[in-house]
Parts: sequence; C-alpha cells; structure tokens
Amino acid sequence: MDRSAIQSNRETIYFIISLIFSILVYVFAIISVVGIAIALIIFAFMLFANAMMLGSIRGNGMRIHERQFPDVYERVQILSKEMELKKVPEVFVIQSEGALNAFATRFFGRDMVVLYSEVFELAREQGQAELDFIIAHELAHVKRRHVWKNLLIVPAGFIPFLSQAYSRSCEYTCDRHAAFAIQNAAAAKRALTLLGIGKKMYTEVNEEAYREQISTESNGIVWLSEVLSSHPLLPKRIQAIQQFEESDARVYTQNTGRIAIGAALIFAGIMGVYFVSIALFAGGTLVYSQFLSGFDDALYSDEGFSVEGQTALIAAADEGNLVDAEAAIADGDDVDAVDSGGASALMYAVYNGDSEMASLLIDAGADVNTEDDYDTAIGTAIYYEDYGMAQLLFERGADPTIAGNDGMSAMDYTEASTEAEFADYLTANN
Repeated sequence: MDRSAIQSNRETIYFIISLIFSILVYVFAIISVVGIAIALIIFAFMLFANAMMLGSIRGNGMRIHERQFPDVYERVQILSKEMELKKVPEVFVIQSEGALNAFATRFFGRDMVVLYSEVFELAREQGQAELDFIIAHELAHVKRRHVWKNLLIVPAGFIPFLSQAYSRSCEYTCDRHAAFAIQNAAAAKRALTLLGIGKKMYTEVNEEAYREQISTESNGIVWLSEVLSSHPLLPKRIQAIQQFEESDARVYTQNTGRIAIGAALIFAGIMGVYFVSIALFAGGTLVYSQFLSGFDDALYSDEGFSVEGQTALIAAADEGNLVDAEAAIADGDDVDAVDSGGASALMYAVYNGDSEMASLLIDAGADVNTEDDYDTAIGTAIYYEDYGMAQLLFERGADPTIAGNDGMSAMDYTEASTEAEFADYLTANN
C-alpha cells in the first residue's frame, strides 16, 4: 500500500470549490445586515442541535477508558499514535438498535469518535481487525480535520451534489488511511462488507461477486442514489481498497450508457410531471376564468349591471343617466319597481353612490326605505361606508331601525342605540 496514494484525487478539488462558494456567502453575510442575522440564526440552530445530540451521547453512552473495555481503549491509543494524532479522541459507544455505523465529531473543542453498539460488538466476536479499521477510519476524519472543514463549508450544501461529492471523496480517503494504519486490507474490506450485510454473515460473502455489482447493478436510479448520498456505494469502496492494495487489481466500472439513458429518463419524467402539473393548473385556471367570464356576461353588459326585469328607469339609474331617468319618470315608469334581484332604481343609485340620482328618485316619490334581497338602502350605504348617501337618505326620511333580510339595520352597523346617536355618527363621519 502506497502512503502517497491515500488521499482521494478529488477531495482537494471539491473542497476548494466548496470553500470558494462558502467564502462568497460569508462575505455577503458580513456586508448584509439581513445576511448576518440569517447566518447567526442558522449557526445557533446547528450549534444547539449538535450540542443536544452530543450531550445525549455523552450522558447515555459508554465512554471507553482504562477501566471500561481496556483492550479497546488500548487499541485506540495505539492507532492514534500510529496515525500521529496530537491528542487521542474520546471514544463513546451508544445503543444503535441494529444499525451499523460510526462517526467522528467535536464537542466544545474536544474530538470524539462514536461507535454504534453493533459495530463495537465485533471486538467481542473475534472481529478485532475489522473494529480496528472502523476506529481508524474515524480517527482519519479527525486527523484530516474533516469535521472542521465540513463546518467551514456549510454554505456549499446549497449547491446540488457538491457537498455530497466532497463527502464521498473524504470517505474514500479515510478508508485508505485506515487500511494503511492497520496494514490489513483484507480486514478493511471485510469491515466494509459487514456494513452491507451485517456482522453475522459478512465472512461468507463472495467479495469478487459483490464488487461485480458495480457493473451489473449499474443504472440511472443506482447512480442517482449515490450522487445524492454522502457515502460511496459499498462495492466501490471495497474496490478502492483492493486497488490501494494491488495496483493491478481487476476494476469493475459502471455502465455509463445505461446510466446516461436512465438519467435522461429520470429527467424527462421529472420534467414531464412538471409540465403536466403546469398544464393542469393552467387548464384549471382557464376553466375557472371562463366560468367567471360567463358569470360576468350573465350579470354585466357594456351598459352596466344587467339583471332581468329591469325597467327603463332602473336601467337609467344603473347607468347614472339623469336625462334618461327624468324621461322614464315623465313616461310614467313606476319609481318603486324592482328587478329580479329585488332592487329598485333607488337601490341602484345607492350601489353607485350617485347622490344626484338618489335625490331625483326621492323627489319623484321613491320609497326611501326600499330594500333588495339583502339589506335596506340606508343599511347598504352604511355597510359600504358611504356616509354621504346614508345622511341623504336619513334626512329624507329613511328609518335606520328597519332591519334588512340579513337581519341587520343601519343602526346595528353603527352600534347606535338612538336615532340621535345615529345622526351624530353620520355627522362625525361625513
């Protein structure tokens, strides 16, 4: 195994790209008050969540030391020294409910390695070399300051696929670093295998057949699942260890043709769903607008509000045409006639806020207490805050205590208890 070949050739490239983007984000945050506030909130939330998780681990987990699993503690000390760590990280074991994993982190300036209990049990089941690899892998993250670097480039997580690509490169690096530290590539490959099948059956796995899946299980979905993941596919990690051990080892490659076709189909499917959704939304909007247009056409015309049963006088009041209104009155139109909606010409004058039309109609004998299917004329004026119209109707004899079909009177709207208070209310609001 060549020490110079430990680091993944893409790790530095991905880190530099991530760092440049992150620096730009930090600069923007510094010059922007809003940016600083958002950055501080995100940082505080991340710090709190991480502190709570690690606090639970330190409180409930089992710390490895001289009096607690001393054999494993000794191996941690030896590996840390071989890997030239300045300070030995603290190691904790936590109940994992069957999960096989481990990770490196920091807790208020102190490096930590956390082992899941299922992995730790390897040491009790004659898998010491495999456990050594897993511990060494996490120590490699500490040695190479990956925890610090990941905190530094947090903003890069907003670039699709970049943070995952950097993380996968770090995993390849730490796999090789750990294999070099324990000088046992076979144990390294077995340790990675157990992550795929478990600690009971991993010794029975045909390694060659497992690595062959790199080619046989090569398609767009498998590719997408990997590029969205922080860890490489296990067969590819095992093959990387094999190549690190033997430069002339057989290499299985993914079928780029099938991946390209699969990726194209996935993209086409996503875009298809997107455009279908847009079409359905647009279609629904069109149908709704046509419905409203049809509804409006039924109620409105170029001449104004058009309801069945309108007389010439009502039509004139709707249009605000005083000349036609006077002509209709002269022709004998019933000044209190109503249309199919129960509205008289005076109600239309109230709708339009047309005081001149209202005065003309009242002078012609229109009932000032007229009402439509909802409210009285004066109640409608108050409801729409047309206090000038309401005062006109009140002064011409409209009764503010009469309730409309909605059960509310003009006085109810103003919360006046007497007509005198109602009059004062109108005066104050005019």
